[in-house]
Amino acid sequence: MNRILGYSIVFFFVALFNSKAQNNVDSLDFYLEKKELIKALNYAKKKSEQFLKQKKYKEFCKISVRKAKLYGRLNDHDKSLTTLYNAITVAEKYNINCKSEIIEQIGTRYSILNDTVRSLKNYYKAKKIAFIEKDTATLIHVYHNLFRLHTEKNLDSSYYYLQKKFKLDKLTNSVSGLSFTYNNFFAYYSLRNDFEMAKKYMDTAYTTALKYKDKKSLNAVLSNYGYYYMVYENNFKKGAEMYLRILEEFKGDLTTIELKEIYLNLVYAYEQLGDYKRANYYNTLVLEATQKINNENLSDKIREIETKYAIDKVENEYKEKAKLLEDRQSRNKKIIFIFIALFGFSLILFYFYFQNLQLKQRNKIKEIDSEIQENIINASIDGQELERKKLAEVLHDNISALLSSAGLHLSAYLVGQKDNIPEEIIKARSLLKDAHDKVRDLSHELIPPVLAKLGLYLAIQDLCEKNTNSIIQFTLHHNGSNLKRYHDDFELKVFYIVTELFNNILKHSDATNGEIFVEEKNNQMLIKIMDNGKGFDTSKSFQNDGFGLTQIKARVKNLKGKIYIQSELNVGTTIKINLPIVNR
Repeated sequence: MNRILGYSIVFFFVALFNSKAQNNVDSLDFYLEKKELIKALNYAKKKSEQFLKQKKYKEFCKISVRKAKLYGRLNDHDKSLTTLYNAITVAEKYNINCKSEIIEQIGTRYSILNDTVRSLKNYYKAKKIAFIEKDTATLIHVYHNLFRLHTEKNLDSSYYYLQKKFKLDKLTNSVSGLSFTYNNFFAYYSLRNDFEMAKKYMDTAYTTALKYKDKKSLNAVLSNYGYYYMVYENNFKKGAEMYLRILEEFKGDLTTIELKEIYLNLVYAYEQLGDYKRANYYNTLVLEATQKINNENLSDKIREIETKYAIDKVENEYKEKAKLLEDRQSRNKKIIFIFIALFGFSLILFYFYFQNLQLKQRNKIKEIDSEIQENIINASIDGQELERKKLAEVLHDNISALLSSAGLHLSAYLVGQKDNIPEEIIKARSLLKDAHDKVRDLSHELIPPVLAKLGLYLAIQDLCEKNTNSIIQFTLHHNGSNLKRYHDDFELKVFYIVTELFNNILKHSDATNGEIFVEEKNNQMLIKIMDNGKGFDTSKSFQNDGFGLTQIKARVKNLKGKIYIQSELNVGTTIKINLPIVNR
């Protein structure tokens, strides 16, 4: 049954959107009344060019808004937006007092394209400018559209904008505006299941529509009555009467889609009343309406293709005429220009050829220098890793064992000395224990024991847990087994790469969340590390990226892998690494 309410809101929006086009009567209105959209568009183009040449910038902006609406009716929203942006450029340059109307229309175009973020941004901007320009009509439309979008997002602020529009409708004594607003109050309270308040505004909308004989508003109110009786009062008989009244009084004014919605509601009402004969009758009408809608949609698409073809044809003809005129004017100058251009081109060609030779030489030298630097870095890294491993083994297997043995001997000696234990012996045992702990910690820093004993995945998981605190949260995602092992050297190098990336996040990113994804695919290890930090300008950072990033690149290249870095200021950084797997 919610389809009825949605229909009412959309109905008000379309009516409000189209009402704004009813202004000056001119040839444009003449073509629109005859539904000759191509001629109307052609007229609008000529008038806009004429106003721009005559420096009538306000008239140019007004006709541009109408031209944009024509493009919108033809579903060419790209050209509609281009027209509006050209108009706002002129309005801002010459400080024309119609900026709020143009920006409101830009917001409407984005709304039609379902780009809610850009739509809201432009509506807020139009609201601010409409206050400055004292453009009440635009302000009413902005408030209505903000109510509509906030209602779609189920935001409480929708009521604020509905109240704002209501006050302006009363201030301007807009009968149709008030009627639409009362119906929207009904929609607002119905969505929140406050049917008592909804009924109050629905009755007011009905009284207003009857008083001023507003057929569109009366149609919508009767639809809302049907919804109210069936949903709130469970009075399906009254609900059916409302929909039958709409069919009786407004059938000639209803679209096929609106008829289908009414038939569906009548099917539902008669099913609930147990009158299956009538329910089946209106279900047949639903099927017929559906078929008609499908046929209309197909016809609309065909007309849209034909219309766009006609628009492109008119524009191409205009461009061809302009081009022919330019050709005539420039024909006498071309011969001299060609000779000058050939001479200049020869000089430029020789210059670029010479520069290209020099550039190739410089690039070759840079490549050699870069390769030498990478070889030095890789050799340095390999040497460091080898020394780390050796030093960790010496510390753990020899020095730590010796210190532990010495501590045991002292402890054994102290067991035999029950009463008279020299203080120096106790201090010596304490110092041996401290030395043993520090040697063990140093050994673990050089080669993490989790990596050596349990493997890469659990070592990275341990790294995430150790670096997670109240400021930043690290999370590991992977599709492999926690206990899967690779070649020791491969695991160690991958672990150092991940460690260095974690250090960069902690030191430089100001992030609150870090995620690492590890995946095996086609004998490749795919690593992706993301953070939500402040990011950096990659074009600048690649020129002088610091030793940390240089070392990571060198490690990846040493493993015959590839690294990709994406970063955006105030958004975060994503680093992807592809490495060929080296198994045991």
